[in-house]
Amino acid sequence: MAAYLRALTGGETYPLADFNLIGRSEEADIRLGDAGISRQHATIRREGGHYWLVDLGSANGSYVNDVSLINACALRNGDRLQFGNAIFVFDQSSKPMTQDMTIGLKTQVLKRAPVPMRTQPATLFVGDLKGFTAMSSQLNAEQVADLLREWYADCNAIMKRCGATVDKFIGDCVFAYWTSVDHETLSRALEAARLLRQAEKDADTPTRRLLKEEKNIILDCRIGLHVGEVAIGAMGRGINTALGDAVNLAFRIEGLTRTVNKSILVSGAFYRGWEGDKSAFEACGAYDVKGHPAKVEIYSASES
Repeated sequence: MAAYLRALTGGETYPLADFNLIGRSEEADIRLGDAGISRQHATIRREGGHYWLVDLGSANGSYVNDVSLINACALRNGDRLQFGNAIFVFDQSSKPMTQDMTIGLKTQVLKRAPVPMRTQPATLFVGDLKGFTAMSSQLNAEQVADLLREWYADCNAIMKRCGATVDKFIGDCVFAYWTSVDHETLSRALEAARLLRQAEKDADTPTRRLLKEEKNIILDCRIGLHVGEVAIGAMGRGINTALGDAVNLAFRIEGLTRTVNKSILVSGAFYRGWEGDKSAFEACGAYDVKGHPAKVEIYSASES
């Protein structure tokens, strides 16, 4: 069945192919001039009878029915999509959408009860693909989208298996958390880090094989783990997220993986909370990080 994106203002209609890049780039299949839209903002890909929307780490996000898109989303007929200030209706009906139907969608207001902010201890996971900017310069837009989409799928599957909540994808970075800091949770977080590293080594999809054989490109995700207090709740427009100094520090710890050339780093707080055998960890010293008056103690973790 054919599918379309129909603009709620302006009347433009975009027929959807099997793969569609949305953005300001000249390579975009659906090219939008809004300054709030990234050059490579999102993709819509057909798989069987379904169309899947994936945000490519855009600066301002993508929304489905006023809810911020975090994971890949299967679209349903009548879904309201927003990129920057551009608003569309996904139309996969057998009957053409009438003007009256479009007007009805324009006036529809979706209200969702926000999740109240709460402060609690959490285990934090930050994963970032090493050298992705240089890697992307060797690929076309579709290859970048395919690669990120596969990596997002790996992250989602592993985090779900290990009981984590994926807070957001930021381009080539994933941020996830667990709302507890006991030893079992720390074990799950380390397991998730190891599984994601192993998934990159074991991946045997057509996209990964092509890039490895033609470009010598293999994904290398560096991971930082930390525990601390965060505020979790709604920040508006359906965006639920974790905030606080502990989140910032988790991102800084991941950044130190380049400094010490280690794949998985954990904070001193994570290490001290580990109740089992600590032989899997190796002290890497204490480092200055931006925004922190004291040096941050870090440990590398083995991958097995």
